[in-house]
Amino acid sequence: MKKLITFFLALSLFSCNDGDFDVPVFEFTDTVNSCGEYILYVANSDDTEVLVLSLNTTHINNELGEATYSISSALEVTYRIFEDGIGTDYFCQSIPPTAPIVLKELSAESGTINITTTETSNGYTYTITISDLLFNNNDERILFETLDFGIFTITL
Repeated sequence: MKKLITFFLALSLFSCNDGDFDVPVFEFTDTVNSCGEYILYVANSDDTEVLVLSLNTTHINNELGEATYSISSALEVTYRIFEDGIGTDYFCQSIPPTAPIVLKELSAESGTINITTTETSNGYTYTITISDLLFNNNDERILFETLDFGIFTITL
């Protein structure tokens, strides 16, 4: 009987494995950083987690109102985790720097980006939200229903 109880106890200990289940929290600062007008990114407080939005002239323009775009090869969203904090010019370099090391990178498979453009006295303000954002990488699938990316301003 002791052997049977020991066997079931050992079996229960080895069968309880949740794996490496690590879901990003996406808690970024309110500041939308940019490299030019078409690479926008938000980072966490220590600059080790970054959500990058790669746009083009179709997406950031002076047409007032709300525009909706689907994530595609022309409009990419990437989530990166770095070994150390990144500098302000990390995404502005033509050749990606070798440091800090990228520990994890997930590219969005689908989602909808909403950009609301308003005119200010000296430029334009873009309020960006992302809905139904899906990252799918091998056996890891992460879905965010609504994500407030932030507000980006262009001064003329």
